[in-house]
Amino acid sequence: MSYEHKLLEDDYTCAYGGDPVKELDSFRSAVEKAMRGVKTVGRDQRTAWVFIEDNPMAMGYIGYGDFQSSVVGDSKYVVYARDVHNGKYGEYSEQYYMRMAVNIDVAVKHAKRFMRKYTTDEIAEVCARDVKKAVTTIVSKAKDDYRNAQASAGVSTNSHTSATEDLMSELFNMVRGGHTFVNAELDKNVRDLMVKKSDADRFKGQTLPLDFLRVYKHYDGMRVDITRIADITSYTMKPMYEHKHTYLANDLPDDLAGKVAVMSMCEDKHFVEGVGYRVNEAMFYLYVEDVTT
Repeated sequence: MSYEHKLLEDDYTCAYGGDPVKELDSFRSAVEKAMRGVKTVGRDQRTAWVFIEDNPMAMGYIGYGDFQSSVVGDSKYVVYARDVHNGKYGEYSEQYYMRMAVNIDVAVKHAKRFMRKYTTDEIAEVCARDVKKAVTTIVSKAKDDYRNAQASAGVSTNSHTSATEDLMSELFNMVRGGHTFVNAELDKNVRDLMVKKSDADRFKGQTLPLDFLRVYKHYDGMRVDITRIADITSYTMKPMYEHKHTYLANDLPDDLAGKVAVMSMCEDKHFVEGVGYRVNEAMFYLYVEDVTT
């Protein structure tokens, strides 16, 4: 399994049955005391997420129990964090991201060493997975609609051949020139094909950049970090910049503020084609109009 990135909800609640083990309570208190600004919230009876209130991502989790994967062993204190690389386990196992210790003081040191808050760029990359799914659905539908429109108009669905391209070009030129086909259904189908081809061509051989906006509290007021995902359809979805801009909330450009206002009226995890995607009330992905900047 890959590393579990956790976006915490605003109320930081966790629903699970039973009371946590007493050693976990002691571990949580020790970590909160040792790490400035850090809090914990129950994940299950053996583990708890570790977070900083003004950061939406958990830095990882701490726990107490037997977390060994292949053998039964004694209970230990465990720190699970993305900066841990435990070579005793395979890279795709949960234990690969764990440091274990018998002594609670050693475990607290592990937490201080390996747990760190997420940067805006890291959050942009983690949360982009849901946006990619939404965009991929739009792209796939546009391509399917285009192929169906070709079939309805009696045009080969193999649009990569020169003969097909030439035929469609001639048909579209006739329509643009004011021609109306005698066959009403054919006329409708050709015009629909023009629209569907235009929609599909928007995604043909092009990247699709999105700007990620994160609003957060700062000592000088509300701030907005912006970083860009160079291509939301790519495999990695790596940020193109490190903090392309940071604004005071009141100084956010009108075009971005307008899009945020539109997406603010939507529910969480809602996608609007041509506008963007709302993660929650503080984080958004917005379509980029000027891709040269």
